[in-house]
Amino acid sequence: MASSSKRKDRAPEHHSKVARNSGFLAISAGVVGAVSYACTLLMASMLETTQYTHFAAAAMILGVVGIVANALVPLPLSHVVAVHPEGSEERRNGMAFSVYVSALSGLAAAIITGGVTLALAGPALAAPVALAALGIFVANAPSGWLQGELRFTWYALSTIGEVGLRFVFSLLVIWMAWGAGGAVLGFVAGCLAPLVVPWSFYRDLRWRPGVLLEKWRWSETGDIALVLCVVSVLVGVDVVVVGFLDGGSTAAAGFQALATIAKGPVYVAVGTALVAFPLLRSREAKTAEVLGASFASFGQLAVVAFAIIATAPPLMAGMLIPEKYHGSLGLLPWLAASGLGYAVLMVLSTVLLAMRAYRRCQLGLACACLLVVGGLWAGWETNAVDGMAMGSAVGAVTAGLVMAVLARPVLAAAASTPGKGTGRFVIPAAALVVVLAAAAQVQPLLWLAIAMISGVTVLAHQRGLLPRRNDFKLRRRRPPGAAVDLRTGRRSMAPQAKASGRVQSNEYGAER
Repeated sequence: MASSSKRKDRAPEHHSKVARNSGFLAISAGVVGAVSYACTLLMASMLETTQYTHFAAAAMILGVVGIVANALVPLPLSHVVAVHPEGSEERRNGMAFSVYVSALSGLAAAIITGGVTLALAGPALAAPVALAALGIFVANAPSGWLQGELRFTWYALSTIGEVGLRFVFSLLVIWMAWGAGGAVLGFVAGCLAPLVVPWSFYRDLRWRPGVLLEKWRWSETGDIALVLCVVSVLVGVDVVVVGFLDGGSTAAAGFQALATIAKGPVYVAVGTALVAFPLLRSREAKTAEVLGASFASFGQLAVVAFAIIATAPPLMAGMLIPEKYHGSLGLLPWLAASGLGYAVLMVLSTVLLAMRAYRRCQLGLACACLLVVGGLWAGWETNAVDGMAMGSAVGAVTAGLVMAVLARPVLAAAASTPGKGTGRFVIPAAALVVVLAAAAQVQPLLWLAIAMISGVTVLAHQRGLLPRRNDFKLRRRRPPGAAVDLRTGRRSMAPQAKASGRVQSNEYGAER
């Protein structure tokens, strides 16, 4: 009972930190992406051509493993941890189920990936790939626990530590000349970082194989895994398709390099999703408040990321990719638009999952698959690689809009007033894009200064470091029973007034 009361007392505090945590996790995801990109470039430069080909194939296989593992384990476990207090039987049952699923799925992934790699490159590479596949699955249970506990700082440091260990191990591989197999062992070394979590995680682990017979747990996990797998595939399908249709060409390679950079808004979506899901699933969640804060945080960060990427002058963007791909820089605005569409799709899918609107979410993703694949096909038929960039943008943005239309009734039922304040947000967002585009044409250094100021301002605003509108207007009339918080300048009702208010509930039935 005491633990439950403690959770209720902390609930408003967590809701007020949605924006702060979303921005922080978006930055950490960006750091992880940058370091991963650096690892790939390092291997491309230092390994022999044959060894790098084998490493790239193994990395692609493990990327698919990571998508499945992230979809199957963390979010279902974060729900259990967010709802049930430490030491409770239901939390221990949920954790046992997640660990069993991680281990069993990891063993299956190790056998499958090891067999596939054995056929491609022999046992020297197959063994590290199999071990890495198992490690990726096992490391996901602690990550889900951290999300459910709302320990986002620890989670961010854990993910950065994972990719950091991989980078250090990559340097060791080059120094010791271990080849592609040694490079893949970097994935195994990185999996050690997520296992370093507070002891309370291990204290709640129990041997309870009976939970594997509970069908409702499999149903819940399956619904979430299906949605997240489809979203993850959609986010990366353009890079895979262009490589398949025009593999080996400079245009396709430039498309792939720029598409990776243009996924910046997706990092923002990942941060928002990680924060919003456990908060919306908790019993004490103030749904409207969490949704409002999440959408506001996502909108601010995603628009700034899109504006910076889409308007980047060739002088600046060219520093991020090899010179031989500079002919593809004109595709960056289209790829940035597709990244924004994928980000909207990811956030809305996660929100619908959190509110148990499974069928509505799956319908939206079915439409998204048709729109994205159709856009890529139409673009390729129209103008090859350049047309595919345009088709990707049109398909992804349209898919995001369709998902928004489908999500609107659910958001309205949650009293989140969808669309409120959209006009006030769209105008400054459009103005930022116009200003950055003009600055890019006039002077790249001016563009850089405006871009940096925009990013720092939004992050400072979300961290609560900027003065608020009422900070200089504390002396004003206020209704009886209201008090003013001297730190924020906001009114809060007296305990008697609060007692008479209504309490929102977050118990939504699944759309079956």
